Amino acid sequence: MALTELQTLILWALLAKAEGGSFQKDIRPEVTRKDREALVKAGLIISEKRGSRIWLEVTEKGWAWAGDNLHASLPKRSTAGSIVLQDWLTRLKAFMETRGLALADVLAPSPPPPSGNSHSVTYKPQTTTDYSTVRSRIRRAYLELTGGQFNARALLRDLRGKLIDVERSVLDEALKRMQREQEASLYQIDNRIEITDADREAAIYFGSEPRHLLWIER
Repeated sequence: MALTELQTLILWALLAKAEGGSFQKDIRPEVTRKDREALVKAGLIISEKRGSRIWLEVTEKGWAWAGDNLHASLPKRSTAGSIVLQDWLTRLKAFMETRGLALADVLAPSPPPPSGNSHSVTYKPQTTTDYSTVRSRIRRAYLELTGGQFNARALLRDLRGKLIDVERSVLDEALKRMQREQEASLYQIDNRIEITDADREAAIYFGSEPRHLLWIER
């Protein structure tokens, strides 16, 4: 979907707020009715009246869109850009402090691969075990796989490909917990002919029963 540069900046301004939501009057750049309705129509935000004020919040589809469009152009002349940047730097600082990271851990180039005849340290990608973080990443990856739609099937083999940095045991436990809490459903592929070796490798087992598909209603 095509957004204007200003609409993209508005979305990033919202994403920088806690939980991706804020009252419209507190957002810079100023949100016009036209831009708000365009973002709502695209399914990237929700808008609701809370008393006399309008509350705006980024949807899961909006988070997924942002993840796929980090390179999207922003308005060159908007004076609100520095405000959005400051909000994002504040969030980045909190993120690093929570996880004990330095800025270089986030932004520095990856080390070169070791040469065949040298004794080098093996670098392992960082992973997360926090359930809420993994759950959020599962939902975003699901929407990426389904084109931003709920009530659609996603293959676990594809989901694992998008979350390759999450340890399998951590990902499996998060998926099982989502099913236990009725936030997701895991199914078998009914047509056995469709099942590939990749599906078998990616399956989650409940007892002796493999599950190959993820389904999220909302």
